[in-house]
Amino acid sequence: MKTDLQAFTRSHQVTLFFLLTIAFTWTIHGLEFVAGLPIPFGVLGPGVAAAFLTWVTGGSLRQWAGQVLIWRAGLRWYLIAIVGLPVVLVASSTVLYVILTGDPPRLELLPRRTGLIVGYFFFQLFLMGGLEEFGWRGFALPRLQERYTALIASVVIGVVWAVWHAPLFFVPGTFYSQVPPALYLLQTIGLSVMITWVYNSTGGSILLAMMFHAASNVSMLLYPYEIDIQVVETPLAVDVSMTIVYLVVAALLVVVYGGRKLSTRETIPGTEHVGGVPANQLNTSETE
Repeated sequence: MKTDLQAFTRSHQVTLFFLLTIAFTWTIHGLEFVAGLPIPFGVLGPGVAAAFLTWVTGGSLRQWAGQVLIWRAGLRWYLIAIVGLPVVLVASSTVLYVILTGDPPRLELLPRRTGLIVGYFFFQLFLMGGLEEFGWRGFALPRLQERYTALIASVVIGVVWAVWHAPLFFVPGTFYSQVPPALYLLQTIGLSVMITWVYNSTGGSILLAMMFHAASNVSMLLYPYEIDIQVVETPLAVDVSMTIVYLVVAALLVVVYGGRKLSTRETIPGTEHVGGVPANQLNTSETE
């Protein structure tokens, strides 16, 4: 019975991961709304689901978690993840916003926000968005890449990632409640492609994926327009500009690096890289 359950779990690892992640997070959100819990534990959903399924399928939790220790990727990748790519996204979106609306950027707004950047980055890295990467890229992406191209895997994760946030769109006063769902979906798909590029190109470094995820969230503070810092509420034209830029940058990465791997590396992370057990691998006791 135990063997049958493990075999079933191994054969449906990604599907079960998506279902468990959504179930965990949506349940927590429900408790937060009803009981007024002040701490957003829902962000732990992807990591909790990934850890549970790694254990159930007989994988290595140590190797899965150890992806965060893959840090020797070269200085340029830290600069790309933390500074370069987020700045490119903000600058390009700002230019497009000016073209679309004719409104000049209000650079005088930026100095008072710069003091928030470092603290907000570490908050996002260790307590918010960064933690999600143990699941999205640290579990689902390598498994999907063994069956599909990196591009398709990124799009699948991007769609589920956006759906995972769905309950927050119905909570007044949140960032999600003021972003058109269609635009958010497209932004998430574009961002998913970018994070795949970072993850695959750094040999499966969850640390770099976490840093880029956190930096992209923090970059909202750099838009030179009136933004409600409490909920990061942005004008609609900024959301439209961001969506277009995210998709264009993602498309450029596909053109330059190829949709198959989104990387120039000879190999990209698969199930075994993250300590997982392939669906077709039998237990030792089954082969004896």
